[in-house]
Amino acid sequence: MLEELYKYAVDNGITARPGFKEKSVKYYISFDVNGNFVGFDAVDDDKKTFCPDMGSAAQSFTKSNIIAEKAEIILNLPDKDGKFPRQTKYDFYMSRMRDIGQFSPVFAKAVRSLEEQRDVIISNLPTKKFKSDTLVSIKFDGNPLESDPCYFDWWEEFRASNKEKKTSSKKEQSGKVRCFITGELTEPVRTAPKFSGLVSVGGHTSGDTIIGYDKDAYCSYGFKQAANASVSDEAITAVNAALTTLLSESKSIDAVKGKNKGNKKSNSLAGAKNIHWYSKPVEADIFDVLDFDFGFSGGEDEQSDDEDKQTDESYVRGLFDCIQKGICPEEPKNRYYMMSLSGVNGRVMVRSYDEGTYGELFKNIKQWYDDLSLCGNRYRKLFAIYSRLVSYSTSGGKFAERVNKELSGISPRIIYAITHNTELPDTVAVRAVNYIRHDMYNSSNDETRKRRNIDRVSCQILKVWLNRKYRNQNKEEYLIMENLNPESPSKAYQLGRMIAVYAAIQNKALGDVNAGVVERYFTSACTSPALVFGKLAMLSQHHLSKLGQEQKGSAVYYDKMLSDIASKIGSSLPKTFTLEQQSEFALGYYAQNEEIYKKKTVTEE
Repeated sequence: MLEELYKYAVDNGITARPGFKEKSVKYYISFDVNGNFVGFDAVDDDKKTFCPDMGSAAQSFTKSNIIAEKAEIILNLPDKDGKFPRQTKYDFYMSRMRDIGQFSPVFAKAVRSLEEQRDVIISNLPTKKFKSDTLVSIKFDGNPLESDPCYFDWWEEFRASNKEKKTSSKKEQSGKVRCFITGELTEPVRTAPKFSGLVSVGGHTSGDTIIGYDKDAYCSYGFKQAANASVSDEAITAVNAALTTLLSESKSIDAVKGKNKGNKKSNSLAGAKNIHWYSKPVEADIFDVLDFDFGFSGGEDEQSDDEDKQTDESYVRGLFDCIQKGICPEEPKNRYYMMSLSGVNGRVMVRSYDEGTYGELFKNIKQWYDDLSLCGNRYRKLFAIYSRLVSYSTSGGKFAERVNKELSGISPRIIYAITHNTELPDTVAVRAVNYIRHDMYNSSNDETRKRRNIDRVSCQILKVWLNRKYRNQNKEEYLIMENLNPESPSKAYQLGRMIAVYAAIQNKALGDVNAGVVERYFTSACTSPALVFGKLAMLSQHHLSKLGQEQKGSAVYYDKMLSDIASKIGSSLPKTFTLEQQSEFALGYYAQNEEIYKKKTVTEE
């Protein structure tokens, strides 16, 4: 996993110098060529730059980062009591900047201007989106100081002189060791640096480390900290750069069409960040059809969004065409890599890691949509799938928060089932059935009643769950077809068909009613059919008798349909239904209902 991230960073030229970290500088304190303060330059929120980073040392009371730091440190801002709590850190910052100034005239002028004009700068602090902990840097004559290579050699010497003393562990006494990432002999780092990008999924604001052993429970053979997985400074810096780049990549047309390096994309899903990349760049990223982006982020220009949406839809439509035709749009042997990450107390939690070939991935995603196909409805975004797996709510609420809270445990298993054509967890079926029941219970408004069928997306979920389970159990005869299957051997499926016919007869005889057969009996029929269907049969005969002479043909038609279904069910009814049978019941009802009203439409036309 780490090796592939390292290769990604090297292949795409995004490795950072050791001791540097990608940061989001919000403002630059700008000086002209003569060293006069000219104002604060705001920076685009999405723009990041590589800056020197002291790591955990910058969190102490005596040290700070150089060049880019919090405003309260660079300007030594007073607190509300007029005291200067950052004085020591400010002194460290200014001292190091003067050290660099001995090698660079630009730094010498910048630090002198910063010191002499500090009061003027403070009096002109920005009023919008500016706080004491806002990350700021310095520009001199329009150029950011961190981009000036003159201090690189000084920085390397400074870092080397400030490395912590070696411990007495066997690995460190032996000199060079094998790098856990590259396999090469190297001088290992004592503490692995952090990277940013997981704040929205539990990550720390100062960054998170993917290699951390500061607790006894994480250590082995007496080794401490990074000695448990020795890595070189260069290798871990490259891995961090790859992770930062992958995590910061937002969904855009360039990303979708593969114009960005390595076709990277990161999206939040159920409390985790999902990243993926390929060993070779691709034009058609098959992951895009799953729609990992739930659209929780906003604030972009509306016109731009419309243009992006049109381009995106055209591109994804092309991918769906490839899926339908079974034509793999890329080199099948190209490998994909996928990780699901979240942050916990400054450490990275790798929830899942997956890799395979593009050809396998394409085949499995095609199978996913084949399994989803139900009565002409084939494609379904993950947004719709997840919306049926959270607890049913008529008030809506913050959907993203509900997904994070309720689905974080099963989301990796769902994604794995999609990418590897394996069974979905049983929890998925339980939640989908519960959604149908709650939706049926709340179907008292006119709009829902006019729909005439249970929730389509929930039924598609149940079809996938059932078919994958039955394939593994070699029960091919019980597989749910895309359209109605009158010959299904499943009693539950046939009973679902029967209650759909009962509902159609009632509608034909009485028209729309506030609480019909489905609203009153569907849930109980789905769990305890033997207790319900006797009463439903009597109600059906009563409704058939109400059909007048002009509807005699309909009465004969429905009576014949009921007789045909009854012959498939037999003389006995199950007392209760298992989860599989409840799912079959719902799918039988859905398919029969679609068939009834499809035929009615054709007749009317």
